[in-house]
Amino acid sequence: MIPRLSLLDWQEKIQWPSMEQIEQDLILSRIIVDIYNNPFLKEHLVFRGGMALNKLFISPAARYSEDVDLVQIKAGPIGPLIHELRNTLSPWLGKAKWKLSAGRATLYHKFTTESDGRQIRLKIEINTREHFHHFDLPEIAYNIENPWFTGNAQIKTYALEELMGTKLRALYQRKKGRDLFDLFTVLNTNPSLNCQHIIDCFHIYMKHENLYISKAEYQMNIAEKLEDEIFLKDITPFLRLGHVYDSIEAYTLMEEKLIHLLAGDPWKKRDKGMGLAL
Repeated sequence: MIPRLSLLDWQEKIQWPSMEQIEQDLILSRIIVDIYNNPFLKEHLVFRGGMALNKLFISPAARYSEDVDLVQIKAGPIGPLIHELRNTLSPWLGKAKWKLSAGRATLYHKFTTESDGRQIRLKIEINTREHFHHFDLPEIAYNIENPWFTGNAQIKTYALEELMGTKLRALYQRKKGRDLFDLFTVLNTNPSLNCQHIIDCFHIYMKHENLYISKAEYQMNIAEKLEDEIFLKDITPFLRLGHVYDSIEAYTLMEEKLIHLLAGDPWKKRDKGMGLAL
């Protein structure tokens, strides 16, 4: 799909572990630009998740992300958005399959890689239930320069503290070490972040699900994950070449910056294996 020389050019800028990831990253980058150069899609869709953090707020991007995560910001039928997405992307990506499930709509595209000829699936997921935002939605300039595709767009996303609040929720609700990595990386590179705003957003999004999480509950949840090899190794295949990362160091910074701001008493158990007093 993409000439090899164009992939090598992208590899110099985005140093992911495999050529397959580099090819997919370039395609996903063009998808983002195409979506936000469409006025209708830009009006209705907001970019969030790990890819939003790494493409818009972390420079250079620290990890590869394989999916585009969007939110339908206004309540309404999802059909017109799916139709417009397909019209925008199908001319160069081919026909998409799609499915609807509770709270989300997902589009799937397939392409054959230049590197090894395998078919790879691209996923664009739209959250169709969280039609709200706590802070104003900024637009951030995003630019691609490559022989295969050059373009730019103003990307509608969430305030960084709100993105971090939803990432804090993701870390609690699922077992993916990449969530801890993203939180750590942003905290480590943005000393002026308002950490209380992050916690406020975390509570707002949890309240939307009728959930309340105390400090002790959060600490216990993460302590269990830090003993899980699947969780700890989840991030490894996605790290930028040469990037050094330690999960315990990451959580220690999170505890210092964020977790202590959660309400309630701390979890009392000491995990000797981790050497953390929680």
